[in-house]
Amino acid sequence: MSTATISVGAAGPADDAPALPGACESETLGCLDAIDRLNPALNAILTVTGEAALDRARALDRERAAGEWPGLLDGVPVTIKDCFELAGETTSYGSVRFAAEGRHDAAVVRRLKASGAVLVGRNNLSEFCLGSTNQNEHHGSCRNPWNTTHVPGGSSGGSASAVAAGLCRVSIGTDTGGSIRIPAALCGVVGLRPSVGRVPNTGVIACSVDFDTVGPLACSVSDVARAFAAIAGYDPEDPNSVDAPLGNFLPALRDGIAGVRIGLPRNFYFDGLQPAVAERLREAAAVLERVGATLVDVTVEDAEVAQARTGFSLLVADMAQYHLDKIEAAPEAIGPEVLRRLKLGLPVSGVAYAESRRWLAGWKLRFRALFERVDLILTPTTPIVAPAIADAADMIEATKAVSRFTYGFGALGLPAMTVPCGFGAHGLPVGMQIVGRWFDEPLVLRAGAAFQAATDHHRQRPRLG
Repeated sequence: MSTATISVGAAGPADDAPALPGACESETLGCLDAIDRLNPALNAILTVTGEAALDRARALDRERAAGEWPGLLDGVPVTIKDCFELAGETTSYGSVRFAAEGRHDAAVVRRLKASGAVLVGRNNLSEFCLGSTNQNEHHGSCRNPWNTTHVPGGSSGGSASAVAAGLCRVSIGTDTGGSIRIPAALCGVVGLRPSVGRVPNTGVIACSVDFDTVGPLACSVSDVARAFAAIAGYDPEDPNSVDAPLGNFLPALRDGIAGVRIGLPRNFYFDGLQPAVAERLREAAAVLERVGATLVDVTVEDAEVAQARTGFSLLVADMAQYHLDKIEAAPEAIGPEVLRRLKLGLPVSGVAYAESRRWLAGWKLRFRALFERVDLILTPTTPIVAPAIADAADMIEATKAVSRFTYGFGALGLPAMTVPCGFGAHGLPVGMQIVGRWFDEPLVLRAGAAFQAATDHHRQRPRLG
């Protein structure tokens, strides 16, 4: 992972010249300056940790100068979605009434610090991580840096917007039904949803304990891969954590995908797309084939019913149960749209919940069979580009529209990553979704790296002030 360097000439600076910042401090200063200039228009970051970030960056520069290696994220400016607990600090969870002071750092926060990351801020999000538009009744809506009249996606919208605008290099979000992948696609960045159990959820607010996971966003697959390596691993404090060896996959990140079989679904996932989205996906598939992959036509059985069968029986019931105390104690303190979504889970019966669990178990078996024929699956991440804020007033309908291709893979617990693959209507980004077998994130990342090595979509940046 490259960092900025400062050249002072062979003779060094004059004795009375001000000290030049080291690489970590320089990059951190750049991000803090971008936050100061651009965040008022984007509302992507709720809390800026400027002085603490600079102190941390300077300490890392001293460690590097002494010949020490701080870790995988050596001096990288990072933001985190404001749903992670931090010791002695208030986490908003996208709320006001239910914000709370943390007793301990979340497991992922501890791992970020141990890897040498520099925390520069905490990101805006949908209230309680519920919603795919990042319109927030309490903290104001986050905006898409490619066009500030459009949504950034959610619920990790602040993370995606901040990365795309250069307010940080890496951000950490959460994903249940698409909350990393949707905003990453709509903002033109890379976003990885790891397999459920690969990264600990300890100290993170829950949507659905069985489907939730934590993952990184960045402009490049290589930055995402390094951040993923830093935060992944078993945590005995997380009941859903899985002790699945990851190994050192980073040296093989650029080994290519010659001979890798990529399934292209011929049902559901390519239906009803905006024309430009369909064209970008055809072009992306051709690039992957050109760099060595073998494209395989596949049918994903029951894809069209997965969201309805699992989403409205499992996810809404899980959300309602988790937030039941808030619904009963202070419903007026919850945003109207979020409260409406939470209440959808209250009438779900135990019989309906059990039926959906059995249906999902059967769907997983069909995917195990599918992954005997292919190594990866390629789909659009969203069927549309980012909708205008005015068109996303109905949060439930907007969520259904943008999560159409993400929720099912989340319910399965599969690793999935969105990678920018061009632009569509109104010059807004289009993302492609690469889905792998359970716990095969290294191959998903290799495919994304191979695509980025052959294209320059990820190098495009929005033009802001």
